[in-house]
Amino acid sequence: MSSSAFHLDFKSMTAMSPLQYQKRLRLPEARRLMLGAGLDAAEAAFHVGYESPSPFSREYRRKLGAPPRQDAAALKVKTQPTKDSGCPRRSALTGSWLAALAA
Repeated sequence: MSSSAFHLDFKSMTAMSPLQYQKRLRLPEARRLMLGAGLDAAEAAFHVGYESPSPFSREYRRKLGAPPRQDAAALKVKTQPTKDSGCPRRSALTGSWLAALAA
């Protein structure tokens, strides 16, 4: 299969280019690594396949609305256990970033 045929077939099945699809997978994984594993933005970027932190930060801000460090810090605050339940609030990690990636 030629490269152009692959791109056309891929886009017809996913409604996005292979590069867009790749970014859609990489950004939430990098966010998960920053929150769960405590990696900084550059480490998370390299871990998910970016060669440089600058394009990662630019794409992250474009898709998720805030720079990686600021976003991770805000989400860490939002997901801290509440006094009543002892469980993290899930709203910060569910719909908002999924909606941002779909845009």
